[in-house]
Amino acid sequence: MSKEEMILKINNIEVKYHEVILVIKGVSIEVPRGGIVALLGANGAGKSTTLKAVSGLLNHEDGKVTDGSIDFLGERIDKLRAENIAKMGIVQVIEGRRVFEHLTVEQNLKVGAHMRKPESRSIKDGLEMVYHYFPRLKEKRNEIAGFISGGEQQMTVVGRALMTAPKLILLDEPSMGLAPLLIHEIFNIITRLNHEEHISILLVEQNAKLALNVAPHAYVMENGRIVMDDTAEKLRQNPDIKDFYLGLKDVGGRKSFRDVKHYKRRKRWLT
Repeated sequence: MSKEEMILKINNIEVKYHEVILVIKGVSIEVPRGGIVALLGANGAGKSTTLKAVSGLLNHEDGKVTDGSIDFLGERIDKLRAENIAKMGIVQVIEGRRVFEHLTVEQNLKVGAHMRKPESRSIKDGLEMVYHYFPRLKEKRNEIAGFISGGEQQMTVVGRALMTAPKLILLDEPSMGLAPLLIHEIFNIITRLNHEEHISILLVEQNAKLALNVAPHAYVMENGRIVMDDTAEKLRQNPDIKDFYLGLKDVGGRKSFRDVKHYKRRKRWLT
């Protein structure tokens, strides 16, 4: 990655749960200011844990960064509380479309405004921006969030994140469980937000093809380690990425991560 200014630097971190379970081992990731970086990998690779280490949410799950450091805009944050990290301009959109089901869509959006800095745009201006990018939410603003579609709920949680006036958004599996048309609609909006609002994004996504289309640079994670990182263009041409992450199939369907070839691939990456 180029030496342009980095908004986020994850420096060789180690993460443990309950002080004994080592789940992240020497992970280093950089996100440039105003850029999009993808973090790819299978279930259980440690992607979501990495995001929670940045946002401080690990502390609520008895997890801890036990080695290394995390810097945001040149300031170390891995020892800070989650609410203080959020006030600095980092917001995590947790996987699973976590809306407040009993509140209306607009009430859900306003919840995000409580984390913004006093000098940030007003709640009214924030809502106008969200409705500009998600016009469907404007139509649904008075409906109960628990009764809208999954795609609309995903738009709501991203919109709620925007209401915090973030500098960096940590997006965890935004495509999960959504129809293809909705996935592309949401990712188009995410790309616009990056280009037009200059919001930096660290994207965790199992759909590698989609992630590599929006992120110029990506990291590949397996078993708590970064095993590869490069430009999206080079990763798309990498035979291991094409074979295991871009959906190529053999006679038996998608190859298993636990088959013999996977073992040989990991051995090659980690030597």
